[in-house]
Amino acid sequence: MKLRSTNAIGTWLMISAVVAATACGDDEVAAGSGGSSGRSTAAGAPTGSGGESAGEGGASTTSTADTSSSSESSSGSGSGGSGASGGSGPAASSSGTGGGAPATFLDVYPLAAEFPEGGTYDAGDHAFFVGSLTDGSVHRIDAATGASELFFSPSEPGAWWTLGMAVDESRRRLWVCAMDDRREQDEDPPYDGYVWAFDLVTGEREAVFALADAASEATCTDVAVAADGTVFVTDRDFGFVYQVDIDEGPTVFTSDADLEASLIGQNAAVVLPDQSALLVALYLPSRLVRVDLVDRTVQDVEIEGSFADAAFLAGADGMTYADGNLYVAFTSELVRLTPTLADWSSATAEEVDVPSGMTDVVTTPDGLFLLNGQAVRYATGEAPDPFALTRFTGSF
Repeated sequence: MKLRSTNAIGTWLMISAVVAATACGDDEVAAGSGGSSGRSTAAGAPTGSGGESAGEGGASTTSTADTSSSSESSSGSGSGGSGASGGSGPAASSSGTGGGAPATFLDVYPLAAEFPEGGTYDAGDHAFFVGSLTDGSVHRIDAATGASELFFSPSEPGAWWTLGMAVDESRRRLWVCAMDDRREQDEDPPYDGYVWAFDLVTGEREAVFALADAASEATCTDVAVAADGTVFVTDRDFGFVYQVDIDEGPTVFTSDADLEASLIGQNAAVVLPDQSALLVALYLPSRLVRVDLVDRTVQDVEIEGSFADAAFLAGADGMTYADGNLYVAFTSELVRLTPTLADWSSATAEEVDVPSGMTDVVTTPDGLFLLNGQAVRYATGEAPDPFALTRFTGSF
């Protein structure tokens, strides 16, 4: 069964086509309607050194254990200090690790991962994880010191991307969305979507799930974990949301045309704390969709205010929940959504400018951190700036 829009093609393929047609390759060129004027500007542009490729890879289509973990050189230097508070985003509060001293954070984390499109924070181990569009690797960054290590590098054949990821803290598991880009081989389908599960205690990749087992030609962009351990997965090209059980594998949770976009579809997902719904951001044109986790119905969230970015090919990318609000990262804007109805069927939007190239926003006990994965530059073949996770210091 397919619910593919005739115009719903892959993010990078669409970007490449638009770039070729317009002869424009800068992710900071203004285009489209964009947001309102008069916005405040966030401080703290990413700095530091980045860039280290590792591995090549892939994944099998069956659940399996994998011990392909290794180390990389640490990269804990750069501007910033420990424990500085953020702006007026989520309330900053220290959290202990293992019952000891309060956890501390740096202001900037230079990243060795190249084009890290997605990231997450693990409070249990006080560490960040980020992926890579270059080689499908996963990198772990110590949040206290900034020391970085190569957590996983796939060894199977393929041109791999690691995208959205989420930590199941109670079960000590990291879930990662992965894609095999098969376009150079001119294969059909051009992409294969997978979900990887890692044991955070041993570091092993304990399971690999092919989403094609749930729906033909399935792709993957993000994962979100419910309180009971159910994993929800968004499909960029089709109107499917999948659910993954660690023992049973993937199945289609729901399907709806509202989960498709005319250009680029589902790109980020968050489970609400009350477990009532999954909120899904569609990239371009940007929309927010509510998926009811009880009756599985799908509806657009009515948004009052700007939910767009005027930067070139910028759409709703990474997303996180903190202190009753939803934060959505666009290329050069961070949008805060506040519900006007308790069920999140409607919300108001406020925006603030951030340094260009953002692909994700990550919640921590000490505020929000922005990931400058520079996905548009990856798609257009431009040389990137140094990659980093940077504390959000702006205000709404």
